[in-house]
Amino acid sequence: MNSRSFSRILAVARKEIVDTFRDRRTMLVTLLSAAVAGPIFIVLIFNMIAGQADRARELKLHALGLDQAPALVAFLERQQVELKPAPADYEARIKAGEIDVVLIVDEKFAADVAAGRAGTVRVVADRSRDRAQSTIRQAENLLRAYNRQWGSQRLLLRGVAPTVGNPLTIEDIDLATPQQSGSIILFLVAYYGLFAAVMGGMAVALDATAGERERQSLEPLLMTPARPMELVLGKWMAVALFNGLVVTTTLTGFYLTLSFAPLPAVGVPFLFSLRELGRFLLVLIPMILLIPAVLLFVGSRARTFKEAQANVSVLLFVVSLIPVVQLFLQRREPEWLVLVPVSGQYSLLNLALRGEAIGIAQLALSYVVPLLLVVIALSAVSRLLSRESLLAGK
Repeated sequence: MNSRSFSRILAVARKEIVDTFRDRRTMLVTLLSAAVAGPIFIVLIFNMIAGQADRARELKLHALGLDQAPALVAFLERQQVELKPAPADYEARIKAGEIDVVLIVDEKFAADVAAGRAGTVRVVADRSRDRAQSTIRQAENLLRAYNRQWGSQRLLLRGVAPTVGNPLTIEDIDLATPQQSGSIILFLVAYYGLFAAVMGGMAVALDATAGERERQSLEPLLMTPARPMELVLGKWMAVALFNGLVVTTTLTGFYLTLSFAPLPAVGVPFLFSLRELGRFLLVLIPMILLIPAVLLFVGSRARTFKEAQANVSVLLFVVSLIPVVQLFLQRREPEWLVLVPVSGQYSLLNLALRGEAIGIAQLALSYVVPLLLVVIALSAVSRLLSRESLLAGK
């Protein structure tokens, strides 16, 4: 590539960038949504976790028939549980979400215990409600703890060591670092950072292809001395630069929120320092370069702007679905997965969140396929621009 060719590419890129920033409304909406949307989700998640922790610390249980089990009442009160009498219409109020859990002590509880039989306590709840899950789990854990304590006391009264019925001692050793524990919740940062690389250049890429074709401003551009490949490279450079700006804005929003925002304490450290931000950008570079090339190809093939938007929606669906599938599969990821665009980047982003080292070989491999696809996509767009039928709308 000689200097004249390079100057033509830069001229096309400058023209696209000027057009992008001239449309101030689209530019501001894109950048503001990138800067604000992610941090809003983070704040909502932190407040949800903090709210569940507060409900767990201040557990309030409604109950019926507690006069049948005074020992159970004493145990629950020692655990700082506030017991309230359940209303007569407790089932309707549970379904309405006004009450999370009601404990029902069986009316034969005292008689069964006196006869040496197991007493019955019913846990009434609506398990389809997410908000009630924390209260349900804690109520059941308390009842299990009381059951173990009661069983041990029964054995002692009969001269039997409680360890006879529990021959196994389980010791929990958690090897996760504080940062790794926090990364379980911060998966949203990886997902949203990856999604920003897809959404960032969408408006610019479609306007530079299907939009220009619909406005009939593509023909004058093709009549310039610039060859089709030079036009494509200039457009791709402009879209990739704007895409990189959107991704950087998105990640900076996460960094500022996690570092300086007054988030509620949730008991787990969430580390997203400048180091993590830099590693994220390094991992996302292949996507920042690949997605604009794919978008230019999709936009160039479409006859209208509306058709281009419909085709891009399929691309967005596929890209957004891949990380979700990886998250729910819960399997050890094979080493070759780093070669697969989107999947490889998502895996490396999670490694960065966990504070684990990303090998140079892994990072290099994650660049190979995306860069190859960039070359293929740009070559395909160049061939499309070389056809006269493109200007005829075919």
